[in-house]
Amino acid sequence: MLILHYLGNAFFHTLQTILLFLPVVASCIVIEIFSTFANRRLGKKFGWCGILPFAIVGTPIHELSHAVVAFLTGHRIQELALFKPNPLTGELGHLKHSWNDRNPIQKYIGNPLIAIAPFFGGSLVLYLLTKLLMPQLIAGNSLSALSSNLLKDFSQFRLYIGALFSATASMLRIFFNWRNLLSIRFYIYVLVAFGISLHLTPSRQDFFHFWTYLFGLLIMIFVLNLVFPNFIVFLEIHFVGFILKLHPLLSLAAFFSLVSALITGFLL
Repeated sequence: MLILHYLGNAFFHTLQTILLFLPVVASCIVIEIFSTFANRRLGKKFGWCGILPFAIVGTPIHELSHAVVAFLTGHRIQELALFKPNPLTGELGHLKHSWNDRNPIQKYIGNPLIAIAPFFGGSLVLYLLTKLLMPQLIAGNSLSALSSNLLKDFSQFRLYIGALFSATASMLRIFFNWRNLLSIRFYIYVLVAFGISLHLTPSRQDFFHFWTYLFGLLIMIFVLNLVFPNFIVFLEIHFVGFILKLHPLLSLAAFFSLVSALITGFLL
């Protein structure tokens, strides 16, 4: 019975660990849905040539994001093509890398993070671009992180969703204000941000790598919670602050993916 108790606690703490990153995961899902929709609309309307002008902006950021995380997780970079369109395969750029298969950090943490790195690299560049050209869009716009107690207190999730919709509505009003049409900075911002947002999502091959090694990552989290019962407390103390800094970046990227979907949906 004691073993079952420890296993049950480890499983519960693993769920709590996952919930800490729920806002990040949800933002990535939103980015994936809307960016994919906008890309399909562009491709359907203009074909391959319609994708390339925006790919010149977004693809180098996409591939460089892969490369940076590969380097940070100890992978060996064999080949990096920041922008190399191939109309036959649909490839716009690529990264070839290798790792030590006996190293669990490189295999089960490095590979999933490399696969989804464009979400974070592109979001960071988009955030910096917004700070430079359209800071009013993100001024005073912040959200609190969800705590691991979400499983016990669902009310905080309702408050979080309400604040999220309120923030999104406010950003939409600011972005679609007619006065923006009088500023050249706005047009530059839209064009560059549009290119970035269209290439935030990992490719099919990236997602294949992500799902392949995700189970191993979850097992590692479970084992850490089993061996160290206070692991979830450690994460809340040391990583919630990091999530609070990361979340605005992804929220902004999710917002602009929504704007891209709205623009392509209504105008194309």
